[in-house]
Amino acid sequence: MTTATAQPPRTRITNEKHAPDNRAMKKIWMLENLIFHARTGEEERAAAERMLDRAIATAQEKGQLTTKQDGGDGTWHGYRLPDIRYGARYEEVKRLSTTEIARRIRADIKLARKVEEKLGTATGAEVALTDSLTALATMPKQIKVSVRTDYFSGGSAIRVNVYNLPKKGWGYVQETDMWGQPRWVPGPELSAILAALEEIHGAYNFDGSDAMVDYFHVNYYGQVEVDWRERP
Repeated sequence: MTTATAQPPRTRITNEKHAPDNRAMKKIWMLENLIFHARTGEEERAAAERMLDRAIATAQEKGQLTTKQDGGDGTWHGYRLPDIRYGARYEEVKRLSTTEIARRIRADIKLARKVEEKLGTATGAEVALTDSLTALATMPKQIKVSVRTDYFSGGSAIRVNVYNLPKKGWGYVQETDMWGQPRWVPGPELSAILAALEEIHGAYNFDGSDAMVDYFHVNYYGQVEVDWRERP
């Protein structure tokens, strides 16, 4: 008599509140929602399980679901969920809303810009500041930084925009891309400013995403961008 081997319980790879844009992964997301719904009947769940296995195989054949052999915790049908990377200050805000986190980001930026005033004439050549946010302290005063929140069905975002650069093209330098074509990119001074803002923006976040399979798992979305429009 042959004894059937017990199959390990399924675990989710998709976020139940965020539908993937990828068509194949969206089908997997819909089937998972059906399988894990408390009111789904036994026969309907079994049918969805079989459909899910076929959907997974199809996604793998098309290269839309990466197969890895790592195994262990976090493995879902041959796919290992990515490790979650936590920002340096995530623990402080893990129970706060995106609006409250954005308020902290604004305060951090404002404080960083005051460093130069606090140090006076000693800032720059005479004092070696080890904090990477020094770029914000020495940033031209006319440059403005806005921090906006955005809520949508799949989560929320904090968007940081840099306005009022001293002149058009300020901070950009020309370089040649891999095809020998010229392009404009942020130079050292602007790059330092953007990097400092990205550090503040990411300090309260976590990221366990894998773009290869359209799987996104973050505390909030958003980015740091230059906006050429002028603001009062």
